[in-house]
Amino acid sequence: MKIAVYTNYNKDPHGMIAKQFCGILARKGIDCGYFYGDGGSSAASDLFKAGRIGDVLVAFGGDGTMLNVVEYCARTDIPILGVNLGRIGFLSEASKDELEKVVDLLASGKYEIERRAMLAAQIDGNVYHALNEIILGTDSNSRISTIDVCVDGHKADSVRGDGVIVATATGSTAYSLSCNGPVLAPDVNAFIINAICPHSLHFCPLVVNSDSVVTLCTNGSKMRITADGRVYPVETDECNVTITRSDKDALFVRFGSQSFFEKLIKKLSYWGE
Repeated sequence: MKIAVYTNYNKDPHGMIAKQFCGILARKGIDCGYFYGDGGSSAASDLFKAGRIGDVLVAFGGDGTMLNVVEYCARTDIPILGVNLGRIGFLSEASKDELEKVVDLLASGKYEIERRAMLAAQIDGNVYHALNEIILGTDSNSRISTIDVCVDGHKADSVRGDGVIVATATGSTAYSLSCNGPVLAPDVNAFIINAICPHSLHFCPLVVNSDSVVTLCTNGSKMRITADGRVYPVETDECNVTITRSDKDALFVRFGSQSFFEKLIKKLSYWGE
């Protein structure tokens, strides 16, 4: 087995925790084939130049760190194991105090691979991928816009507000939740369509099948696409975004020690501290 290591220097200064993990791997005769330290999300793009870097990628940081690498890992079918160095860590499977245990479980093969659906957004010939959510929003916090929402070619609603979120089950505990969206268990094959600050008394989040084609359209407002926190400006006034399930799933290493609902209660209790 070859283990690749990716760490966020903002949460792991000088990569000390990740280097400690590599030391444990070496002591147990496991190949640490690739070590990468990242001080910012843009540097994660270097992973795409490296080819397939290992059988498992161990990511040290928070959920944002894992979102930085998830598209690369999905494209190359590499499972991710998250070691949480952040505050919440919904996507992580271990803490920094469990490094020896993590190595032993990986070496013995005592883990499962969990698949999580991803999104693909197409606009103007570009395709953007996301694990949590795709957002079509205004490029100014002081201006609202009207966005038509269609599902499988049928108009579902018109949202007048700051934007629209299309979230996966994984993303249901992220930005969509803060906009009063529902929480979906990871094995629910559905997407959430949710409004950001709707100027309306009637709008409520929609839950649609993950095989649906969601189209977001607006005209006359400067907009931007946000995919898991990465922002892409829309160059034309007339905006038409098609969002579908990606043809690639994110893969996560799971040890089966904690259920989704146990993690949900534990992690949500940290919020607001």
